[in-house]
Amino acid sequence: MKPRVIHMLVISFPFWRRALIVAWLGLWLGMIAPAQAEAPTPIPGGFTLAVLPDTQIYTWKHPDTYPAQTKWIADNVQRYNIPYVLHVGDITQHNTNHQWEIAARAHALLDAKVPCAITTGNHDLGPEGKAATRETAFAKFFPLAAFQKWPTFGGIYDQEADRTDNSFHRFEAGGRKWLILALEFGPRDDVLRWANEVVARHPDRSVILVTHAYLRPDNMRFNRHAFIKVKDLKVDMGMDRYGLSKAAGGYNDGEDVWQKLVSQHANFALVVSGHVCYTGRLDSAGKHGNNVHQMVVDYQNGKDGGQGYLRLLQFHPEGRKVSVVDYSPLLDEVSDKKGTTYEFTIAPPPAAAGKP
Repeated sequence: MKPRVIHMLVISFPFWRRALIVAWLGLWLGMIAPAQAEAPTPIPGGFTLAVLPDTQIYTWKHPDTYPAQTKWIADNVQRYNIPYVLHVGDITQHNTNHQWEIAARAHALLDAKVPCAITTGNHDLGPEGKAATRETAFAKFFPLAAFQKWPTFGGIYDQEADRTDNSFHRFEAGGRKWLILALEFGPRDDVLRWANEVVARHPDRSVILVTHAYLRPDNMRFNRHAFIKVKDLKVDMGMDRYGLSKAAGGYNDGEDVWQKLVSQHANFALVVSGHVCYTGRLDSAGKHGNNVHQMVVDYQNGKDGGQGYLRLLQFHPEGRKVSVVDYSPLLDEVSDKKGTTYEFTIAPPPAAAGKP
């Protein structure tokens, strides 16, 4: 019989060859599981911000992945000392009620556990999520009343009482005060006016901006005023192809937001964005000399829409060092993508800026 022949062949080989054959057969039969990295070790005395990259494919094709992410965050709030969750937008793929319902159920797992600063991406806007207009069901599923339950919630854009995609949040962690701004995809001119006023009212807080499309994976900001050559064609580095870019009220890409908002304030420290895979980072000095770390993270083009990878920003207790690591609760693996595990130094608190 065939099994008997294999047995006789194996025992006639030297020991090391038999070990190789057994290992190969085990892998072939799925008997030997590949090694898996555990979740990153929490930083003793520090805190962690959990970042949800674009979840659009999960709400479209893989509805179990999104709640797997939020459940892991909820279950680990105390272990990692997570004061806030940040979502960079493109929550849905087509801006449909069904996809919004999946997102809302996933975020319900965070209720009473940890607040979330969340905003819209291009796929959350307009019919079929094509960003032809700013029409969105975001506020229907993420209403103002839900945000107001958290004492850390500051408010929304002052000209739209029925929309929640532009908001600010305040919290304290790591011995300093923080302000989070969550701004819509391609923020309008007056939204930037409001954002500047919010930051100006909080000079004692380090500012984090969360917005959808800001930094490119080539470590440059989206910029419609800059051009590159693609197959002998001159192509701008902005996002003017979306219909809402021509709408009344204006439209600002990454470079616009840097010039009109981020670079103007001494207390800006960090920008977190998504929109394009997989990652990139940039450090720039604002007009007051403060360093602003800017990043992009997005896994939507990966297998199964991203396999549940989220980003952990682990702030060390000394107040300046931040460790970045992308981790999938679904796979229990740390990402092996280039540039997804690194460290950076965040600007000092505003009160300490300029002191020796």
